[in-house]
Amino acid sequence: MKRNKKFGKLGTKLGNSLGNSSLGSSISTVGSMRPGAVPLSVEFGVSGIKVLQLTGSNPSSIVSAAFMPTPVDLIDNPAKRLLFQMDSLPKFLKGEKVKATRATGLIPTGQMVCKHLQIIPTEGVPLEQIAGAQLSSQLGCDPAELLVRCRPVHGAQSKGKLEVICFAASREFVGRIMGSLKNAKLEPVGIHTEFDAMARASMLHDGANVGVMKPTLILDLGCGSTNVLIMHGQEIAFARTIELGARHFDEAICHQLRCTMMEASDLRIGLERLVPQKVVSVSGGESVSSGGLPGMPPPSDAGTSNENNTADQATSSFSGFSRGPEIDLGEPLEILGDEISMCLRYHNALFPSLRVERVVFVGGQAKSQVLCEHLARSLNLEAQVLDPMACLARSGRVPTSGVDLRSPQPGWATVVGGALSPMDL
Repeated sequence: MKRNKKFGKLGTKLGNSLGNSSLGSSISTVGSMRPGAVPLSVEFGVSGIKVLQLTGSNPSSIVSAAFMPTPVDLIDNPAKRLLFQMDSLPKFLKGEKVKATRATGLIPTGQMVCKHLQIIPTEGVPLEQIAGAQLSSQLGCDPAELLVRCRPVHGAQSKGKLEVICFAASREFVGRIMGSLKNAKLEPVGIHTEFDAMARASMLHDGANVGVMKPTLILDLGCGSTNVLIMHGQEIAFARTIELGARHFDEAICHQLRCTMMEASDLRIGLERLVPQKVVSVSGGESVSSGGLPGMPPPSDAGTSNENNTADQATSSFSGFSRGPEIDLGEPLEILGDEISMCLRYHNALFPSLRVERVVFVGGQAKSQVLCEHLARSLNLEAQVLDPMACLARSGRVPTSGVDLRSPQPGWATVVGGALSPMDL
């Protein structure tokens, strides 16, 4: 599945929708930082807006958390969804009585390009300038329209060149994120990528020793996409966005059952098996599930008389009830597994002596145990699920809205990482 290389959705669609509104403030309008205030972390996700405020103490504790879901009719329309979220942010924060004066924002992966490049460094020329020139030629845009951040991959074998992970976003779109924060009477003090935030959140897992001994694969299973991140200790060694997420699973269910997306989402959440069990034939004409051992006879209770089986079938037919088609997500799961395997092979080419042996799941879809188990088996990796909210301290009752802190919240990994990220503006 290939990413669309055009950059039009980043600035053009939103620009046409917003016109000359106050969301179009430029980066130069950011005010001076006032010390002492705790920044609010804001994420414009596909499923909704997440806001989180932490204390600055060590360990950090949760001050407040709130979630506003995206209307169903806007989930599959990125431009209208982002416009709605940016316009709704001031009213949403006011209704939740969030007390903050500064904020950090996250650039959605759908509005960003993540790409590995091999660069020949030039003395006196920043890496961002070299990478921006290459990316702009591939995207067909002016280099001045891009904001580029580079993360060198230290120790990679790239035939004399420097392996660099480049994150690029439309300068206009980043300005609109900052403008939306200013409209909510928040002072923007940081703009981060979801990969950087996810890397920082992963450091909460097992203390500061995450991935020190072995490279760790982190999979952010989201609603619209899957982010792949490989960490060497506290450094990013690989990053990529796979444009396949829960919405694509829902589309497959819609195609199979001829149902609505909402019905498909409810069915997917309740699935106990993502791929139907195959039935194989054994001697004697009996059929057993492929989950049994080869050559084993069926259980004794299954060996009832033919008369009883015939009666049961007649009763089932008379009652008018029939078993519907079983949902099969084998095809999208196979595509996702192949894409992740390609990422692992690329990492192995960069680091032949370092093999990934474990995977950590985050993201909203990491709540699905059956999905995590399926991917872990297909990748043949030891698996864990990270709940970043459980790694934070809590002083008394935490005011929350739209999120239940009593249950695991792996989908809050990036917004937690954004809250823990340094102020870079």
